[in-house]
Amino acid sequence: MKKQIALSLPILSGLLLSACGENDDTINFGTQQYTDPKILAHIVEGIVEDRTEYNVEITKDINASPQVITSLEQGEFDIATLYSGEVYNNHFDGVEFTTDAEETFRQAQEGFEEHFNFTWYDKIGYTNNYVLAVNENVANEHNPEQIEDLEAYADQLNLGTDNTWLEREGDGYRDFQETYDFSFNDERGMNVRLMYEAVENDELDVVTGHSVDPQIIELNMKTLEDNKDFFPSFEGAFVANNDMVEEYPEVDEILQELQDSIDTETMTELIYEVDLEGRSEEEVAYEWLEKNGWLD
Repeated sequence: MKKQIALSLPILSGLLLSACGENDDTINFGTQQYTDPKILAHIVEGIVEDRTEYNVEITKDINASPQVITSLEQGEFDIATLYSGEVYNNHFDGVEFTTDAEETFRQAQEGFEEHFNFTWYDKIGYTNNYVLAVNENVANEHNPEQIEDLEAYADQLNLGTDNTWLEREGDGYRDFQETYDFSFNDERGMNVRLMYEAVENDELDVVTGHSVDPQIIELNMKTLEDNKDFFPSFEGAFVANNDMVEEYPEVDEILQELQDSIDTETMTELIYEVDLEGRSEEEVAYEWLEKNGWLD
């Protein structure tokens, strides 16, 4: 009898560990290559793991927002950060293009709920619009003020951009060429950090940056007026598949609390700490949480 008990102990231990694993619920957060959704993922991670029994697993550097959306739809991700202007990327019909920020956000919120069964939460509070910026040499030599000013010498300029913009329909590079009626000498899709490193090394003349990018200021780049109103508004928001919303009401409540919590200036400062000071997204996120009283 004693021998049988001894043999059963490892098995019993394994069963107990297995049972613990089954109760260890995990929330999956997917992010694009940008720094801001990575910071936000760790902010959500910090609050969820502080207040609940759940763990948060973060998958970073998804190539483009459409892939994030597919993973949300298939249940591979529970939460992501998306931008209102994503509504113009041909995910569903019936969308009317406008540069009005409120209308863009409304169409995104209602459209993704109807067609994808997502909850598109209210705004986090910051805007991450596309901007066209030229390096210091181009700014000094040509002094462009508007995007259309580049037309006369665009065939001499090399463009750097994120992979998403090259692939986007409606407000991506293909439609940009039609709207402004010019093309650049070369266009390269790359990681945002590598893009700004290429600017610093004089390998790129112009980039599609984002309004929260601190590198634009750090590298003395000049942003140009979008005089043909090509770029829509990109206001950040958390998005979750509704299975997660229904199954984890505590997480849903946390995402609602984070609405209107980070403005554009604050997000730019957080990104500066990561991209230019070399700190990790996790460290910066948890510092913000501690400083602003989010953790118990």
